[in-house]
Amino acid sequence: MKNRHKMVVLVLLGVWLSPIFSLQGCAPKIHLSESVLDTPKHHVQSGMKLLRLGKYDDAMREFELAKGLDPKFSRAYVGSGLVFGNRGDFKQGIEDMKKAIAMAKTKGEEVDANVGLIRIYLLGRESACKDWLERAEGTYDRVISVSPEFSGAHYYMGEAYKAALNFDKASQLFEKVLEINNTYVVEANEARKLIQKIQRAAPGTTNR
Repeated sequence: MKNRHKMVVLVLLGVWLSPIFSLQGCAPKIHLSESVLDTPKHHVQSGMKLLRLGKYDDAMREFELAKGLDPKFSRAYVGSGLVFGNRGDFKQGIEDMKKAIAMAKTKGEEVDANVGLIRIYLLGRESACKDWLERAEGTYDRVISVSPEFSGAHYYMGEAYKAALNFDKASQLFEKVLEINNTYVVEANEARKLIQKIQRAAPGTTNR
């Protein structure tokens, strides 16, 4: 009797479990999401790090990978534009930066692309275009009209004025960066100190 009872239990258990296994076999397969290491954003971030290290070929590879994943990813063109600018190809650098501005989908992307354009004008100076400072000023005005507290715009325009030997305007913008106290604080402080040294060393200036 006991053996018969066990057999009945096993049969009933099999009948109960079979539809569960059947349903599991028919369940849709779970697809893994795209790797966070293979996204346009990640490639651009990696490219920017390489750009700061002066590894232009490696940086360009990352920016091109970002474009391959999303041909209209604005920040990828900001990156490639800066690579061209650092290589001395200012015409292509400006062209890529203008593409970045046209493709910008957010205020942040628009600001980054315009600041990138200021950086290209600064890198090229008169070899890019003789009115580089006026163009940089016009771009700067567009940026601060959209995002007046964006430190990057004030810092790079300050660098542009410093390169043009307009130390008073440069100092004002570096001071602005320090007031905002967000990004480029260390760089702006060092630039301001350098200007102060230059001004103190100028003929006719009394040392304090």
